[in-house]
Amino acid sequence: MAVVDTSHTGRLGGALGFVVIAVPCGQLMSNILASIGVMISYKWLALGFVSLAIIVGMTQSYQTLERSQIVVCLILLVGTVTATLLTGPDVKEIFRGFFRFGHVPPYPDWLPSKISDRSQLLELASVFGYAGSIPMNYIVYSNWVLLKGWTVRRNGSSRPDFSQALGPLRWDVGFNVVLVLLVTAAFTIAGAAILNPLHRIPNGFDLLTEQAHIFARISPAMIWLYYVTILTALWGTLNALPEIYARGAHSFLRQLLSKGKELEYRKVMNIFGGLMLGLTWVFIWTETTPIFMIDLVALFSTNIGVGLVCLAALWLDRQLPSQDRVSRWIWWATIAAAAVINLISLIAAREVIGKYLG
Repeated sequence: MAVVDTSHTGRLGGALGFVVIAVPCGQLMSNILASIGVMISYKWLALGFVSLAIIVGMTQSYQTLERSQIVVCLILLVGTVTATLLTGPDVKEIFRGFFRFGHVPPYPDWLPSKISDRSQLLELASVFGYAGSIPMNYIVYSNWVLLKGWTVRRNGSSRPDFSQALGPLRWDVGFNVVLVLLVTAAFTIAGAAILNPLHRIPNGFDLLTEQAHIFARISPAMIWLYYVTILTALWGTLNALPEIYARGAHSFLRQLLSKGKELEYRKVMNIFGGLMLGLTWVFIWTETTPIFMIDLVALFSTNIGVGLVCLAALWLDRQLPSQDRVSRWIWWATIAAAAVINLISLIAAREVIGKYLG
C-alpha cells in the first residue's frame, strides 16, 4: 500500500493535490487585492501561499499541527454551517434529497457548454473523492495514534485491552466523519439555494470567489468571514500534507532499507517537503488546467487509493487472532464501504479515460 505513495507517483499526486488547493487560493487573494486596487498575479500569490504552508509544515511539531487543525476545523464548521442556516434553505427538500439514492438531477440549462458537456458520472465521482480523504491519511493515522499515546494498553494479562484504546479512536474518527458531512452538505445546500438562482458557478482557476455570494446574502460584511474561513481551512490542509506524506514514507522506508531503523524522520521530511515544493512550483507556473488536475487527484489519490486502503484493512484484520478481529457488523460494513468506493473508482476511471484519452 505505501509503495505507491512513497514512489515518484506518490510525490506527483501529492504535488497535484497542493496545486489544486493553492491555485484557487491564489486566485481568490488576487481578486481580494484587486478590489482594493492592488494588482498581483494569482501565480505569485499561489506560490507564496503554498510555499509558506509547506515550509511551516516541514518545521512545525506534531503537537502544533494538531492544535492548529482543531482551530481550523472549528472555524470551517461554524462558519459554513452558520452561513448555510441563515440562508433559509428548504429543510424538507434537504431531507428528501438526502435519502433519494440513485437520483442524479440534470444539469441546469444555463451552464456553459464546457461544464455541461462533462459526464455527470465524472462530476459525481470527483465530488465523492474530494468529500473523502487521501489514502495516506488512513495509513499515517496509526502513527498519529502512537504520537498521542492512544496505544493499546496492557491490563496485566497476555491479551491487550482493546476497549480502552478504541474509545478515543471512535470519538476522533466519528468527529471527523460528522465534520466532513456537515461542511460538504452545508456548501452543497447553500450553493443550490443561493448560487443556482443567480446562475453563478466557479470557473477556471477561480474556484472560490463565487461562494462569497452565499455569505453576502446574509450581509455584505459576512463576505470577509467567508474569506477568512475558506483560506484558513485550505491553509490547514496544505500545512498538514507534508507531515502526512513524510511520516508515511518514513514508516515505509524504515522497513524497506537495511539501515532503515536509523533513518531520521526529519531527514525524510526535508526530502519530501523539498520535492513537493519544487513540483508544486512547476505545476503552478505551467498553468496546468485545474479541472484536469481535480479529475486526476480525485481518481488516483482519493477514489482508487482509499478503495485499496479499505481492501487492505479487511486483509489486515484477517491476519489478527480471531479474538482480536473487528465485530461481524463492522466487517460487513467495511466490505460494503469497499464495494461502494471501488465501484465509484471504476466509474471515475472509465470516465477519465473516455474524456482525456478517448
